[in-house]
Amino acid sequence: MSSRKGKRYTVSYKEKPRANQDPYAMLKAPKGPVVCRSCSAIYRGKWWYLDRAEASKLLASRATRTILCPACQKIRDDYPEGIVTLKWPNLRAHEVEIRNLIANVEERAMSINPLERIMKITRVGEDLEILTTSDQLAQRLGRELVKAYKGQVTTRWAHQDVLARVTWHGPENKTKDQQKR
Repeated sequence: MSSRKGKRYTVSYKEKPRANQDPYAMLKAPKGPVVCRSCSAIYRGKWWYLDRAEASKLLASRATRTILCPACQKIRDDYPEGIVTLKWPNLRAHEVEIRNLIANVEERAMSINPLERIMKITRVGEDLEILTTSDQLAQRLGRELVKAYKGQVTTRWAHQDVLARVTWHGPENKTKDQQKR
């Protein structure tokens, strides 16, 4: 309480919503194991993980519940948390290699956290656009592209850090005069 009568002291920073709260996150953990009916990810002990053999055993049991995991819900609702845009004049020449790199990064990320996935890859003019289910995967894709092909990556955040926009500009083409120097 403040010293003035009738005026209450409030701590406004405590009333703000959590900026990084995922709207698809499970707020209450279900009892027992749960399997995603789309991707067969298993939720147990407040953790999602992939194990195909265990998922098939759990699905055979009648006691196991099936739901859609948060990543499958985001894919269904077309709700990306990361957008990666690739801009490079030589993109078409290296597209197969870049798509393989993207698939490898996704596979590595899914082995750690099955909720980090690529939703879709589309071509927008000369650019390539990748939608991801998490902002961390979008940032990781940008870093891996810089490691593999050099270039420059920039990350911009949308309102309340819900959406990450990562833009990768490939390396500049060197002309013959620049290469001779």
